[in-house]
Amino acid sequence: MRRTENLILLCIFVLFTAILTAQQLCDGNLGINIFSDGDFGQGGPNILLPDPQIAPGYLYNTNPPPFDGSYTITNNTDEWTNIYPSWIRVGDNSDDPNGYMMVVNASFEPGLFYEKDITGLCENTLYQFSADVINIVRFQIDTHIKPVVDFLIDDVVRFSTGDIPQNEKWNTYGFTFTTNPGQTTLKLSLRNNAPGGRGNDLALDNISFQACGPSAFVNAEQTLFLCENDNNPIDIIAEITALDQAILWQISRDKVNWVNLPDETNPTIQHNNFEVGNYFYRYLTAGTSIELMNEKCHIFSDILTLTVLPLE
Repeated sequence: MRRTENLILLCIFVLFTAILTAQQLCDGNLGINIFSDGDFGQGGPNILLPDPQIAPGYLYNTNPPPFDGSYTITNNTDEWTNIYPSWIRVGDNSDDPNGYMMVVNASFEPGLFYEKDITGLCENTLYQFSADVINIVRFQIDTHIKPVVDFLIDDVVRFSTGDIPQNEKWNTYGFTFTTNPGQTTLKLSLRNNAPGGRGNDLALDNISFQACGPSAFVNAEQTLFLCENDNNPIDIIAEITALDQAILWQISRDKVNWVNLPDETNPTIQHNNFEVGNYFYRYLTAGTSIELMNEKCHIFSDILTLTVLPLE
């Protein structure tokens, strides 16, 4: 009887572990990253000063490499003169040569190395919590512990990466979840869940928390061309996989600065400007018109590029 009970417990444990590691990233469109500092910023100095105080229970080390139980915010480990022989030299996971990342030498006991409170959320809304992680131990080393990172919401583990491979590549991990009725605040945490010592060394970047919505497109072809003498308005059509979504259209001339079109809330609008140049269209969408006005709740559609060509 005892053996049967043990087998049942083992099966439950294996199933629970599989569920934790099988969560999926958002397969629709995303909103803004609510973590404005989730990429750790950027700067000229190789090491960020002063202590950012983002890792409960970890010490901040400004003289790299960090020792067990400490971390460093840096833009590139290639500039370190005393890097551990088993570590790779790597920059942050962006196109910015001065972008910072968080390098963690995990503590001997599992513990939190990132924590943040989020407020102003929408209830009953799907969100994605994700991060880019790299195992910074060289792939030739086969005697080191591989990192495991747990993602927690309000101190409860909701997703685990499993062993992060020594492939010398950044890997994106994360999952989606829905806020509860009435829930507008929560605490997000990342936890080391492998023993420290030899190995269990990693870097983090691009920690993100974003609203996740249905796939949202603008016209099937995504690119339209007109001539300056066409003079016939053309329909711009929202194609969205969910019903009863609130919509607000936006326009941009540079794909960076966007302007709301406050009267354009229907799935179809018209373009009637035939001045030569590029016009970019997208729309915000959310479950209700109230959520549409909350940047922590709406998502962005894909972008349509409309180009008006000059006559030759």
